[in-house]
Amino acid sequence: MNKLEVIEEVYNHLSEEIVVANIGVISKLAYKAKDRFENFYMTGSMGLATSIALGLAIGQKRKVICFEGDGSLLMNLGSLCTIGSINPKNLMIFVLDDRKYESTGKQRTLIENKIEFL
Repeated sequence: MNKLEVIEEVYNHLSEEIVVANIGVISKLAYKAKDRFENFYMTGSMGLATSIALGLAIGQKRKVICFEGDGSLLMNLGSLCTIGSINPKNLMIFVLDDRKYESTGKQRTLIENKIEFL
């Protein structure tokens, strides 16, 4: 499945849940899949979609869905530690992995690069 297909499939199971979509491409795909009042298009701070989704999940009882990119998540891995320690039952994160920072020029992430340590 490509990213748009994943997002569309998730939307097929949603009703009033809040959706946080990360910077750039994923926000555009979420908009294309289903623009709705409950969507928050996080366009401006790479790596903060999970933190924003966590804040929303803590602040109310509705389910919060976060569409995150692998490159963006790598910019703020510490958010996963905080999410894990708080463990909100109403937060679900989908990491869409394409092994690149797509929104900033498709630079490869370290996950794809072969790194040799001496």
